[in-house]
Amino acid sequence: MLSQKSVNTKAGNTYGPTQNIPVGVFLLFLELVLSVVIASSVKFLSDDLDIFSILFFRYSLSLPLLLLYGFYVHGKNIFLIKQKRVLFARIIFGLIGLSCWYLTVIYLTLSVATVLLQTVPIFITIFAPFMTSEKVGLRRFLAVIIGFTGVIILINPNLDGSFAYSVIGLLFGAGATIFGALMFITLRMLGSKDAPVPTAIWYNFIGAIVFGFLTSFTNGVSSLEIIVNEGFWLLLAFIGVSASFQQYLMAKSHQLAPVTVLAPVHYSAIPLSMFVGVLYFGDVIDLRFLIGTAVIVCSTLYIFVRERVVKQTN
Repeated sequence: MLSQKSVNTKAGNTYGPTQNIPVGVFLLFLELVLSVVIASSVKFLSDDLDIFSILFFRYSLSLPLLLLYGFYVHGKNIFLIKQKRVLFARIIFGLIGLSCWYLTVIYLTLSVATVLLQTVPIFITIFAPFMTSEKVGLRRFLAVIIGFTGVIILINPNLDGSFAYSVIGLLFGAGATIFGALMFITLRMLGSKDAPVPTAIWYNFIGAIVFGFLTSFTNGVSSLEIIVNEGFWLLLAFIGVSASFQQYLMAKSHQLAPVTVLAPVHYSAIPLSMFVGVLYFGDVIDLRFLIGTAVIVCSTLYIFVRERVVKQTN
């Protein structure tokens, strides 16, 4: 989301930033570590704070660094957006998607929630033809079916209609992946004409307003008392500030290394979440989880690779 000035001029020529694959991979790995730590912090706080309060602090405390960086990069154009309707859709999808993601982490194990999030490329493949001019061939369509097979193995539905995990958690997980996919598609659309920093500032600003409003009309006073009495200020500040760095690391890593190199790195979030989940939250890793995870990872990775091949041949 936060990007450096990617085009420099020298002797009348334009060129992109010098690529550094090892640094790019390392920065993306740091972003994934932050993502798992933030999710773990949300799960820890959920025993005492409601989701609206957590989201309010996440959005509001991520703004200061974004604004400082935005003024440095764009100056007076820090709030300039050309595709306002697409930005509105991105904000709506992002707010719903992040809310569902936090609730997924709360209701499901950290490990399962992280694996379900890896199905976002599957839903991008489904929605992209309806929202953009992108065409999806038979191979990617079959990969989507295989990916959903992995999800079925993971959640282990029983003949009586029950599941191995919380139904409400699975519903929120579906919401996180569906709206996450829609958000990424709108980000692609915004990227054609609008800079990522103003987009991020508007998204986080609206998020702070929306969840500040919801917090004030639900448990605002009691939440503040809990935060003060339990000393949660530092953890909430960590979530907000880390969200800023997380978005910067994501953008910077993709600036320094090709997307094809970074794609497999995203799956390192799975063993990270497994380690944290088993160590701190008592997650149970069984054979069904491992098989379902393997199927999902293989299908989404194939979707990504196939998408790169199609774009290179067109």
